Amino acid sequence: MLTGIGVLEQIEPALERAVQFVLDHRLPDGRLAAGCSGRALESALALHLLRTCGHGPALQAEIAGFCRRRLADPEGDGDSSHASRLDRTVSRLLCELVVHGRLGADGLASLQRTLVAFDHPTLWRKRVLVEVMLVELGALPPGQAVLPLAVVRSESSHLWVTILLASIRVLQLCHAGRADEVGDAELATILDAQATDGSWEQHVLVTIIALLALTRLGCAAPHRALGLNFIAGQLRPGGGVPFITNEDIWVTCLAGLVLTEARRPAHELQRCEQFLVSQQQPDGGWAYAEGVSQTDADDTSVVLSLLARRGPLIHRPTIRRAVANLLALQNSDGGFPTFVRGAASEAEITAKAITALRASHMAPPEVLEAAWAWLARAQLPSGGFRGEWKLCVTYPAFHVINAAAGQRPGTRAAELRRRCVAFLRDLRRPDGGWPIHPDDRRSHVLSTAYALGGLAACPGSLTSGELYASTLALLAGQGRSGGFVAEADSLGPRPFVYDVPLLATLYSVWALARVRDLLSGRAHEVPFGALAPRLSLIGHDRAWITTA
Repeated sequence: MLTGIGVLEQIEPALERAVQFVLDHRLPDGRLAAGCSGRALESALALHLLRTCGHGPALQAEIAGFCRRRLADPEGDGDSSHASRLDRTVSRLLCELVVHGRLGADGLASLQRTLVAFDHPTLWRKRVLVEVMLVELGALPPGQAVLPLAVVRSESSHLWVTILLASIRVLQLCHAGRADEVGDAELATILDAQATDGSWEQHVLVTIIALLALTRLGCAAPHRALGLNFIAGQLRPGGGVPFITNEDIWVTCLAGLVLTEARRPAHELQRCEQFLVSQQQPDGGWAYAEGVSQTDADDTSVVLSLLARRGPLIHRPTIRRAVANLLALQNSDGGFPTFVRGAASEAEITAKAITALRASHMAPPEVLEAAWAWLARAQLPSGGFRGEWKLCVTYPAFHVINAAAGQRPGTRAAELRRRCVAFLRDLRRPDGGWPIHPDDRRSHVLSTAYALGGLAACPGSLTSGELYASTLALLAGQGRSGGFVAEADSLGPRPFVYDVPLLATLYSVWALARVRDLLSGRAHEVPFGALAPRLSLIGHDRAWITTA
């Protein structure tokens, strides 16, 4: 029979190997270079773009090989969420079009079925994007409907959505034979946002769509040449083209938090912190990678949590600007959106913002109270939350539990945490793991890491036997290299799945570090989200904060 000591004896070496695997990705400047794998969506569109422009025959051959292999992959057994089904369906259709030049018998019908099943506020954007791609690839006739300029310029859209919608509008006008209606101002919306490396915000999908729009217009040849060179430089092993170039800022700040919780020596994290401080943008926030100007509440919250926990005095000016950035993002409903105020509030982002603002000791109490009230309204009858940036339904609950660390029984936050714990317990599978989606039969490494990490932070939420079995289920995902291997669950743009492989190891380390502390009696010392001792120097320093 397994005992706590027996499980600990397996966790300790597994953690050491996994942490070393993470540190092996660290560059001299302190960042973690994790990369982003190629996927079918961008690969099919890049192949079409290169063919249209007559650029890089050798590149075309490599990408075509990737698309053919994608078509040869099994379709899966239906054991997946609706979001991933839509991703697979669209990706397969695009690969069929660029490889065979036509769709299979059930092509468009299967797309319609999956679109109907996908329920998300951004569905209208996905429909427009999918439609313009299918028209561009010859699977649909051009339509007469064109995105209104007011939609393109909506204040609730963040930068690369604005670029994407502007490019889609140009393509729609060109497809309809109305290219002469493209005005200088809307063309400038696209051209002015191009970076010197040829990309638009390091976002490969947006870059491809923008280049297709410029190609159909037949203008801006220097911009197109620069962009094509950028795309050519993004080829991944095996011939795939990724969604984004990298998300090294995100991976670095996440790794900093995880390694802190894994109790790595402080000096190992100093270069990581210095790199992150150097990447703070003028608005006080952080973006997901260098070369990206659009900041977001996700990166900003995690960097703020790390800096406030590790060096509240050393990083005080940086922390103050980050707090101001988050406070300015909070919506009138109390929740936090990812990119711009006025966009929909999101549970996992609101939870991370609460965690960061609590750690800073700089947020007015009413800000946190409003955020908790929004989370209470957003919690589903099951106790979970609607997912946003991950496929796994366990991910938002994990972050709400983190945010509620240290909250007294009887508070709204404690009640939210209690219901999250019940939700995760109900979702646990007989093998000790957790699935991506409640209807799925199989357990998933990342979903197990999120759930186990959340429940291990709530002593007593699992019996000893359950804790041991779930820990072993997670350990089974570790490879010989020390890293953990999992099917990707990151979404961008929602609902398309992309893979930054290092994330599986980071979240697994996070969960295992918590289990180790729980079994060794140290879980009470520095639980994630718990506040550091209040420093009077910054505890009441709020006069400078404005939310206007």
